[in-house]
Amino acid sequence: VHLEGFCGGTRFDCKDVKFVVGEGEDHDIPIGIDKALEKMQRGEHCILYLGPRYGFGEAGKPKYGIQANAELVYEVTLKSFEKAKESWEMDTKEKLEQAAIVKEKGTMYFKEGKYLQAVIQYGKIVSWLEMEYGLSEKESKASDSFLLAAFLNLAMCYLKLREYAKAVECCDKALGLDQDNEKGLYRRGEARLLMNEFELAKCDFQKVLEVNPQNKAAKSQISVCQKKTKEHNERDRRIYANMFAKFAERDAKEAASKTGVEKAAEKAAHEKGPKTAEDEEAEGHV
Repeated sequence: VHLEGFCGGTRFDCKDVKFVVGEGEDHDIPIGIDKALEKMQRGEHCILYLGPRYGFGEAGKPKYGIQANAELVYEVTLKSFEKAKESWEMDTKEKLEQAAIVKEKGTMYFKEGKYLQAVIQYGKIVSWLEMEYGLSEKESKASDSFLLAAFLNLAMCYLKLREYAKAVECCDKALGLDQDNEKGLYRRGEARLLMNEFELAKCDFQKVLEVNPQNKAAKSQISVCQKKTKEHNERDRRIYANMFAKFAERDAKEAASKTGVEKAAEKAAHEKGPKTAEDEEAEGHV
């Protein structure tokens, strides 16, 4: 790949580089480049505009003098590529060996706060092993262990990325492998709490305590859920009370307006007086 990086109109990087897609960070290449390369054709040239999330994020890149949350522009040319092995081209032994490698790499990225890069690594484990069948007892145990770790770690990444629905989905899959997994229950509770699903979150934290009564964090989160539920209900009551008050005020104004019209009509009729025989006769000749 040939790439040139610009920030604020100043070029800060220009190089030819060879790397594995999803591991560009090892070569000081932002995750947005990895994402773009997945869609590019051999020989294609493109200009990419990267926001902070897909650039160098909050950390910036001091090596290049890039500040936190900077917007970047890259000119990228994909000169050539070698396609990675498809899942069906790998046997179970190779998948398990590669799963161990990418798990370690994902953990390294996570510890460095590079959550999008970590997601790519943990996602590889899922793509290789989730639909793997016909395993021996030993292989099945190893596969389930890698999958459980991958789903739990993906859930944590998505919590950090504030993608809470995806975090819940990964926890569900982890709990499908181990229904009493303490981390899976706790992380799902965290995600649901952040999605304002207080009752569901409280149920998850209560299940955590059933698994481990000594989990102080879960006890604390149950209190948070109860507090949030109370605040939410009180806010709803205030909203509905104001709504009904406005409806009542509107109805009162409409009633007052109607009464005023009726009174005006009565007054006009009274001032005009009752009809005489001459009036009725005149009306008849009109």
